[in-house]
Amino acid sequence: MDQPFRFSLYLKRLARRWKLILVPPLIAILIAILFSWLTPVTYTATSVMVAPKPQLVWRWDNKVYDVVDLRFDWRSEVMPLVKTQKTAELALEQVGDQLTRTYTPQEILNATSVKGGAGSTFTIRVKASNPQDAALLANALAQALPEVIADIYAGSMEAFTQAKADVEANYNEWTARWEAFRAQYGIGLGFTGDLAGVGDEQLFGNQAAIKQTLTIKSSEVADLTVFRDKVALALQGLAEGKTEDAHLAWLDSPWLARYGLTYEELQTLPSDDLRATLQNLMTQVEADLEAANADLLALQNQVAEILTQRENIQRTRNVWYDSIKALENKMVELEVKRIVEGQRVHQVGQATPPEKPSQPNWPLNLALALMAGLLAGFFLAVLAVYFEGEAPPSP
Repeated sequence: MDQPFRFSLYLKRLARRWKLILVPPLIAILIAILFSWLTPVTYTATSVMVAPKPQLVWRWDNKVYDVVDLRFDWRSEVMPLVKTQKTAELALEQVGDQLTRTYTPQEILNATSVKGGAGSTFTIRVKASNPQDAALLANALAQALPEVIADIYAGSMEAFTQAKADVEANYNEWTARWEAFRAQYGIGLGFTGDLAGVGDEQLFGNQAAIKQTLTIKSSEVADLTVFRDKVALALQGLAEGKTEDAHLAWLDSPWLARYGLTYEELQTLPSDDLRATLQNLMTQVEADLEAANADLLALQNQVAEILTQRENIQRTRNVWYDSIKALENKMVELEVKRIVEGQRVHQVGQATPPEKPSQPNWPLNLALALMAGLLAGFFLAVLAVYFEGEAPPSP
């Protein structure tokens, strides 16, 4: 008949195997001691950061505005930036000469961990074999992070500076073209520019030679046209049989000398010779007038080309000037954003050199070894009792 289960008797059977229970803990403790002894001594320094909400969205029109977005988790955006090559490089630049040994950026990244804290806080933890190095690197990473954030979220100032330099070079090139144009053509033809303090006499003296030529040629065409009309009226008077004084009075003009004639000479000519002389004069005047009109048209075309060239130079120069001003405003906007974005994430807990190493953790290792050994020993004792079978009944 099966014996009833008696817990006290079962405990007595387990107690008789105390050696089996104690051997695994002793072995586990010895292994923990050996493991802790061989583990390199490591110190962990922690700096506390805060990334407050909300995110600010910037625009520039003589003022900086913000748009609140309470749903935006700014901390989750900036925490991954701690473990970037740029952050490690900036941190090394700050404390490289204060460390006890040389570190590479990748070594710093491998020794760094980031963990979220309460509210908007998060911690930067750095492990190192020297407590001073751990604290220096933790604080350096905390100080480098705002600069990295500013560069990423505000844009590269170096790129904008280079773009501004390129735009200024183009503006200076077109300014030189404008100055050369002004030197060649003066300020006549309605040309405008920065002429503060220039008097009327200097303005008149600086007029373009082409304008003077154009004025002279226009006057010549007008005078030739009037003289041609006078010759035509004289010929018409001869044809109508008017008196000589009536038709020759139109020709009393200095222009007769240009064609080798005088008014007195014309008065002495018979009617037929006068008619032939006037017809020949008419032919010459019309030929000269046609040539003068062609020259005038060429000069007008040249002036039109000059004006087009002036407008192109001024327009292009103004475009580059406006681009410079736009870039300057954008750079001011970015600089403001860099300052604010960089200052929003800031350090609130300074890392100090730890007094005790974080590794090896002797108390934790021994406690875990003892617990694991006791559980293993008790499990072995239970197995031994189970496979031993039922104990004989007591006498």
